[in-house]
Amino acid sequence: MKKPDTFKKITLLLTLVVLLPALFYSVYEINSLTRSEELIAEIYAQQLDAILYSLNQHTLDIVNSWASNISTLIEDRRSVSREHLQGAFDQFFQRNPSVRAVFFADTLLNAIRVLTRQEGSGATPLDQARFLEELRRHRVDIERLSRYRRADYRKIETIGIPGTDTAESDVALLFVSNDRSGNSSLAGVVIKERAFVRAVLAPKLLEAASGEFIIAVMKKGEQQPVFATDSLMQGGLRQKKDLWLIHDHEVGIRLKGATIEELIRARFYRNLGLIVLLDLVLIAGVWIVYRNIRRALELVRLKSDFVSNVSHELRTPLSLIRMFAETLEMGRVQSEQRKQEYYATIVRETERLTRLVNNILDFSKMEAGKKKYQFTDIDLNGVVSSVLNTYSYHLQSEGFTPLVTLEPHLPSIRADTEAVTEAIVNVLDNAVKYSGAEKYLRVCTGMSDGFAFVEVEDHGIGIAPEHQQRVFETFYRVSSGLVHNTRGSGLGLALVKHIMLAHNGSTTVYSAAGKGSTFRLLFPLTSEVSSHAKAAR
Repeated sequence: MKKPDTFKKITLLLTLVVLLPALFYSVYEINSLTRSEELIAEIYAQQLDAILYSLNQHTLDIVNSWASNISTLIEDRRSVSREHLQGAFDQFFQRNPSVRAVFFADTLLNAIRVLTRQEGSGATPLDQARFLEELRRHRVDIERLSRYRRADYRKIETIGIPGTDTAESDVALLFVSNDRSGNSSLAGVVIKERAFVRAVLAPKLLEAASGEFIIAVMKKGEQQPVFATDSLMQGGLRQKKDLWLIHDHEVGIRLKGATIEELIRARFYRNLGLIVLLDLVLIAGVWIVYRNIRRALELVRLKSDFVSNVSHELRTPLSLIRMFAETLEMGRVQSEQRKQEYYATIVRETERLTRLVNNILDFSKMEAGKKKYQFTDIDLNGVVSSVLNTYSYHLQSEGFTPLVTLEPHLPSIRADTEAVTEAIVNVLDNAVKYSGAEKYLRVCTGMSDGFAFVEVEDHGIGIAPEHQQRVFETFYRVSSGLVHNTRGSGLGLALVKHIMLAHNGSTTVYSAAGKGSTFRLLFPLTSEVSSHAKAAR
């Protein structure tokens, strides 16, 4: 119960200390980014509005300057000759090529006078009667202009001129002017829309764009701009405003290259990606810390089990040795045969103790990287026969009669005799411990794919697939069934793995739960093993 509780505490602690603050920070940053981007977009929209407003104001200033010039000329028309007046208006036309005609009339619209360009421009003359009729349809607008003028404010009104057959649409810009006597008169100009945009607005548009924006004037309902400071192929206009004086036209603007919306969106997603990446790094770090702590706790548990198992392993043979030695010392055994049995038990348990202590010492040297191997040419069959002969009594006392098959033409290998002996003994000891009721043991040697091998097979309890690779880990023991009930240090197979890696060999296991296991130790036949090889960690 302690292990799950400890893991739960660690998980909760890491979540509270790292993950929750990271999550709160991420949410806060995302909200801050969103508010910042909205503020930037709002400021940008206000700047665009200011630019568009200045363009409209520029247009109005130009037309107001025209109105002032025309008002001055109208006031002087009684004091100068007709020819001089026409000459003055000709100069006005020359300065303003987008103006097609100038007109003035009384505010009651009883009569009208239209002055047009004298040079041949190819434009069709205005139909004065139809034009006057069109003005009369706008009496309400003209009366409003008169009221504004009486309040000493000059307002300009725009009306369309239907019925012209010119290549460009025309509009009339109306205003009311007062002479020196205080009499009001209606005046205005007729302009060509496209020419007005190109001649009057284009310089201001280029100045406002400053190489950073694309500004264009569009006629409503048309796809192609009347004028644009740059190509619109890379995207449409993001913000549009109607022109004040040319009602069927609008001026639009966008940032050159990527739009501000696109830049804001790209910046938002870039920052969001960095935040997500930071969170992933934190989560990965937490997982690594959690995994390392879990492994450390698992190692502590395994070491605790190891101490317990080794203590039991030491206690059992020591108890037997002491019991039989005391019995012999007190002379309670009279039969010579019984004495020999007691002596044999003492020797067997002493060998068991020696093997356990050697395993612990060897493992300690291997872990410290201090284990030295003396590599010589050895006969693997001879080593296997020597091990079986040494432990024959132990095997027989456990009820085993090993089936031994040795490859007669097995070549010598480059190895450390003592280390190979220890590896074979540990595999045999493992087979004996976990054989269960069926006392089957097969030992054989052979060659396969450039390797010489020793194979030990038993019909014991077997190893489940999920445990087959972990049984070679230090202190690892399967904690279920007979394996859990059988005492051991958990070092035997770990030592075997170290020894085989030091010999450039390997260990394989073929096993099925309830059907037994087959361990094979593979030694290379052709490659030499360095005499300075260290045990692999």
